[in-house]
Amino acid sequence: MADIHDRGRALAIRMLAPRSKGGKGAALVLTRVTKGTRDPDTGQTVGGTQTFTGSGLRESLALEDVDGTAIKASDVKLLVSPVQADGTDMPQPTTADKITFDGTAYTIVRVDPWNYAGVTVGFEVQARA
Repeated sequence: MADIHDRGRALAIRMLAPRSKGGKGAALVLTRVTKGTRDPDTGQTVGGTQTFTGSGLRESLALEDVDGTAIKASDVKLLVSPVQADGTDMPQPTTADKITFDGTAYTIVRVDPWNYAGVTVGFEVQARA
């Protein structure tokens, strides 16, 4: 029998799924810049990017939370599903990553993983356009 954390994860996956799949969310793309490899011929390091397609939900931050420095009025909260569109686990976003959601590119300011008893249920991301 699945425990409460597994059921919570399954609920988050269903709710944060795109509307086309019966959820309340929309598609998003997490972009991660990779270090790359050094090219011995040119001596330069060639970096790359990894993209992870998933889904999530955007919320406005509460006005009382906006302090003008750590949290700005233009910041948004993104609730990110723990799985990618293909069903594999979504890597935990970091402040070095970017998220494209609903046509807007966001810089990640803060990430709060929802991790209960070792079960990743989702990620709460403070993002800035």
